[in-house]
Amino acid sequence: GVGAVVSGFVNAGELSVGGNSHVYVGPTDDGTFLKTVAKSAHIARINTSHITSGQSACLALALSKDLRKKLRRGMVVLKESPTSTREFDAEICVLKGEGTTIRRSYQAYVHILNVRQSAFARNIEIINNTMMGLTPSHGPRLEDDDDGIVLRPGSRAKVRFEFAKRPEYIRPGMRMLFRDGRVRGVGIITGVPQSIAAA
Repeated sequence: GVGAVVSGFVNAGELSVGGNSHVYVGPTDDGTFLKTVAKSAHIARINTSHITSGQSACLALALSKDLRKKLRRGMVVLKESPTSTREFDAEICVLKGEGTTIRRSYQAYVHILNVRQSAFARNIEIINNTMMGLTPSHGPRLEDDDDGIVLRPGSRAKVRFEFAKRPEYIRPGMRMLFRDGRVRGVGIITGVPQSIAAA
């Protein structure tokens, strides 16, 4: 066989495959990236030597059997040496739900592109709803006390999340979805505070 094969959507840039096409795959569970070679590529089951942004492609990677076991859904393939992070800052907005109390121990299931993982809220800061043009019915007074901050549909907040299981590769500007029981919300990543360098 050809060995490890990964498939996905090319978000940005371009790549020419072959013996000198070095790429980084990851992050693994410890946050590092595997340096390997993209041997060949397929687009719609047709062999190609060059892929570019906007295409869905399959890549054959030169990985040993031990390294192949580390591959999982949610990883990325990059040309430049990347970094992964356990924490990120996001500006969120609750779309639906009867109101949820967000404390520092608040946990939600987060979707960022192909990343799907539970994340904890480490720090929460309310955004003034009147500045966002929300009417009083959509932006009720937020209760900020020892029990936590109550966010209702239409409420906005800046939250620092921490992934529960493993570091992931994310960048500022990526859009996110989060869910917790009946509560649904969206957000945009505003910053990545600390990173783990590639191996």
